[in-house]
Amino acid sequence: MADDLQEEIRKVAEKIPGCCYVSLVGYDGITIAQHVIEANFDVTLYDAEVSSIMLASKEVKGHLDLSVEQELIWLTNKSFFIIRPISEDYFVYACLKPTGSNPGLARLELNKLKAVIHKIIQSET
Repeated sequence: MADDLQEEIRKVAEKIPGCCYVSLVGYDGITIAQHVIEANFDVTLYDAEVSSIMLASKEVKGHLDLSVEQELIWLTNKSFFIIRPISEDYFVYACLKPTGSNPGLARLELNKLKAVIHKIIQSET
């Protein structure tokens, strides 16, 4: 399972122009699989911090009765994050360069990856 997840994440990361990395993370902040193309920072630390954002988002979603969360997009001066929940336990996200990247393609590829990861995880349970 781990090798399959790693390979699928690698393929998506390498397909997206301007992608710094793609990570599959548990809501507990623990990295399950990732593929780093270019990052001058501790990606595992980013995974844990993005998990905090996703937990806060999940809480707000519940308080406001917003139904199912599909995607979270977060743009800073240094990075463009596209985050897709997979289940109540996991999410996948791509970190892109703020310029010269292709967020539209990233959104499409992460949506496809979400389905593949869900299938891999379900086949192992």
